[in-house]
Amino acid sequence: MKKQIVKIITSVMLMFSITSFVSPDEIKKHEIVKENEYDVVILGGGIGALTSGIYLARAGYKPLIIEGDLPGGLITQSHSVENWPGEIQITGNDLVNKIKDQAIKNGCTILSNEVIDVDFSKKPISITLKDLYSNKTQKIKAFSCIIAMGTSSNYLNIKGEKDYWGRGVSNCAVCDGSFYKDKKVAIVGGGDAAVVEANYLSNLASQVYIIVRKDKMRAKDKEKIKALAQKKNIKIIYNTNITAINGDDKNVISVDILDNKNQKKYKMTLDGVFLAIGSTPNSKVFQNKIKLDGFGYIKVFDGLTTSIDGVYAIGDIIDPVYKQAITAAGDGAKAAISCQKYLEENSYQSIQNSVKLASDSSQVFSSKVVEITSLKEFEKELKSSDIPVIVDFYASWCRPCQRIAPLLENGAKNLSGKVKILKVNVDKLRELSSKYQIRSMPTIIVFDRDQNQIFSKMGTNSISEVINSLDKIKDKPVNEIDSYLKNFDK
Repeated sequence: MKKQIVKIITSVMLMFSITSFVSPDEIKKHEIVKENEYDVVILGGGIGALTSGIYLARAGYKPLIIEGDLPGGLITQSHSVENWPGEIQITGNDLVNKIKDQAIKNGCTILSNEVIDVDFSKKPISITLKDLYSNKTQKIKAFSCIIAMGTSSNYLNIKGEKDYWGRGVSNCAVCDGSFYKDKKVAIVGGGDAAVVEANYLSNLASQVYIIVRKDKMRAKDKEKIKALAQKKNIKIIYNTNITAINGDDKNVISVDILDNKNQKKYKMTLDGVFLAIGSTPNSKVFQNKIKLDGFGYIKVFDGLTTSIDGVYAIGDIIDPVYKQAITAAGDGAKAAISCQKYLEENSYQSIQNSVKLASDSSQVFSSKVVEITSLKEFEKELKSSDIPVIVDFYASWCRPCQRIAPLLENGAKNLSGKVKILKVNVDKLRELSSKYQIRSMPTIIVFDRDQNQIFSKMGTNSISEVINSLDKIKDKPVNEIDSYLKNFDK
């Protein structure tokens, strides 16, 4: 009887904490506004993670999914998925969106944060999260956890790679391929990813070189390799390494090549270099917290359990062999069932999470970002402005662009009358994106109040740094903000 009374009192207190008032200006889409404990937290936002979420939500639990800085995982960079049951052909982005919508409709909560620390030493476990756009951190607790953080693309670590990233160097053909129409590009790699990238780019570029380090490609789909070899604008070069990437301070113009057989060196004129050289498991945060193998993959046992009771791992972070969307989904289902059994056996009842969400970012922020629909409109907006202007170049299929959009909307609101923010869809206004040599998304270009271009920034981290720094001086007069932007990169 006493236990029942305690439960009732706890429920009432929890109800009031849920309904406590939080100003809309303090809420971002998918942001937790109060620390709480969860039945299960799923670390990762790919197909495996979303599948686990669907199974657990349908079992009556309230899973929290931490999707990280690449919502949907690496598959969102694939322009064509042709081996997903029930789909003859679908883009990776569309496939993830379908599964994500299903997860949300079944009751999953999705949060865009970075996992920076975990404590598995006691129950409930503790997970420290960092906001993607600031240094703000928070801790959440959970009775169980499913790790589905996948892998990150590898890099060559050669001269020019970092200097020309986004200006001719990329690891996503579907993201940046449209900027290389009728240009010469090289793909570095010999696996399945390289085959997919080459096939996609061959429909855009005038010439595609596939640079393979060994004497044959290791891709599993031999038919696709044969098909590539028959394309007139594709050339496969074996036993070859790229040793440096060269540019003219603006864009890539060539690469240094080394023939591994005869050690001959030469230059190859190119406009772009696409990397498809494998990936590394995102397991650094779990070092000394959970058992890993010699390559950094998480060790799993029966039921996809890890070395920690109640903690499971799935997908590419445990899989150095298959690395398929369908195997990640299967892992997700199995881990969810194992997790459900664990929660039931340990008498963890489903708890109501203290989460305040804005279902649509447009309901949270009064958006003042201006969508540009023509070159004429862009020139008019720029010339008529007596305040600094930030132009966001984005694409509708670009996941990082989607992730940065709420931050820009909030920035437009907070900086209203001080800084104008415009956005340009690169697929609809190619003339404008070509004029400013946009090679990667998201990219912002900043103009001073006299319409002079000051600087540009690529990627969510660099863009968020600009917006967050402006937010700190939003109460300053326009002339001081203008001066601040002029000296931002100095």
